[in-house]
Amino acid sequence: MAGRFLGCSVTGSSHIDGKIPCQDAWQVKKTAMGLVACVSDGAGSAQYSHLGSKQLIDKVCEALAQEKTIGESAIVSLKTAISEARKCVALQGEISDYHATLCGVATSHEGSLVFHIGDGIVIGINPEDWSDFIVSEPENGEFAETTYFFTLPDWQSHLRIMCAPERYKLWFLMSDGAASFAALTNPYRPTTNFLLPIHNYLASVDDATGRHALKNTLSDPRTNSITNDDKTLVWLLNE
Repeated sequence: MAGRFLGCSVTGSSHIDGKIPCQDAWQVKKTAMGLVACVSDGAGSAQYSHLGSKQLIDKVCEALAQEKTIGESAIVSLKTAISEARKCVALQGEISDYHATLCGVATSHEGSLVFHIGDGIVIGINPEDWSDFIVSEPENGEFAETTYFFTLPDWQSHLRIMCAPERYKLWFLMSDGAASFAALTNPYRPTTNFLLPIHNYLASVDDATGRHALKNTLSDPRTNSITNDDKTLVWLLNE
């Protein structure tokens, strides 16, 4: 299955002011069945969360890139990869210093496998009908601005997995920073005045031009009036 993707992470203004590295990370890999994409958002309170987010998506994307279907084997590989990422960061220090969320999708001609820990949003859209979409919503904690991480002891109870029909060929993955202006809430749904123009533009230009435009969009000073957090947005289209 052919596919295109573009993604970008932009450091939030609060991190720039505090000389803190971007704690978001993203990755997309081509696979035998389609594409696998991951976005991870490191916790602002965790010292090495930028390393935790990167190591997590590396493990998950590498594992799912080896799978030939989105069935039970892929789910086992996903859980094993998260466990391996936990082991890796635990060897480097206190595991809570590497807190990070995870959202992702693995596509195939049979449909897509969506997986999610914590906040961030995954939106799958039927490109022929934008009113036909599926959303994996953020899971927030008991208190405001808290969520769940792959580094928590009970991470498996917060791993959400769902299968999406093949007609959802267009996907947006975003950290909560980007979601604050790129998605609508109550209920969660795509912003046709924001995501639709982005999709139409990215689908019509070459990758270099698209990357530049996506970075400029996420870096627009107007976004800082909405959020001072890191912002990551990944666009993925199965063709």
